[in-house]
Amino acid sequence: MQASNLEIIKLKNLKLAAKIISEQLKHGVHLGKRVGVGSEFEQYRYYEPGDDPKRIDWKYFSRSGKHMIKESQTESHLHVRMMLDLSGSMNYEEEGIKRLDYAKNLIASLSFLAHQQGDSLTYFTFQDGKIEQKVSASPKSFQRILYYLESETAAGTWPTLKQDFPVLKSKQRELIILVSDFLQKDREWLDLVEQMRHPKKEIVLFQILGKQEEKFDLKGNFNFHDLESDRTIILDGKAIEKSYNDSINTYLSNFKKSLLLPQVHLFQVRLTDSIAGVISKFLAERSLS
Repeated sequence: MQASNLEIIKLKNLKLAAKIISEQLKHGVHLGKRVGVGSEFEQYRYYEPGDDPKRIDWKYFSRSGKHMIKESQTESHLHVRMMLDLSGSMNYEEEGIKRLDYAKNLIASLSFLAHQQGDSLTYFTFQDGKIEQKVSASPKSFQRILYYLESETAAGTWPTLKQDFPVLKSKQRELIILVSDFLQKDREWLDLVEQMRHPKKEIVLFQILGKQEEKFDLKGNFNFHDLESDRTIILDGKAIEKSYNDSINTYLSNFKKSLLLPQVHLFQVRLTDSIAGVISKFLAERSLS
């Protein structure tokens, strides 16, 4: 019997949670698109001590005098950039599960998979209009990501004013994983995705939402608290049900259509969805792309 999201989150131990979630997945899964030795050629690299001399391209050597090895995607380690939204709306909670905790466990689990297969990892956060790199690529990146995730708190808002972020515009081959609710007032999240886009990059967006956020059906008077502005308003649930549901359905549909872009993948996830199941779906779709 698999542990539930709530049981995993209650562990308050991201390393243990990541191991449990990875064990729930099928063996041999990979974040990167691995194609195997002898399949489509991707690039050359210099021969290094410890490499099998049989893999040297001797025809290339006869032309250049250089000892070079052909690499396929399976041998070229992937760079994985983990990114987490820390705006106040990440504090949203349903059925005992806070969105931020779900996001932390999702990122910890994906980082664990990347670490296990030898990929390099970096970690960035979005908060109050600033993008901060907290972890650089190193042999201890996974442990450092867990260290920061454990203490992350969400607060504030992301400004609607379009900003330029050079840190998003690298041209290296990488897999970018960004976790958020992507509830925007204008086009702020779409603008950020556009800045990150590059032919060498694959961008994966996990949009985490609660059941009541997607389809509001509660009756009675409620205090609606804006987690970013801290404003509170009392409204009758029945009175706003139709207009709210029409608005959120239109927003989610348009947001999804806006991200039908090459090398961009959106996964719309509920807080009740199994984290292992979400990762399994993500890995299955990548293996087919």
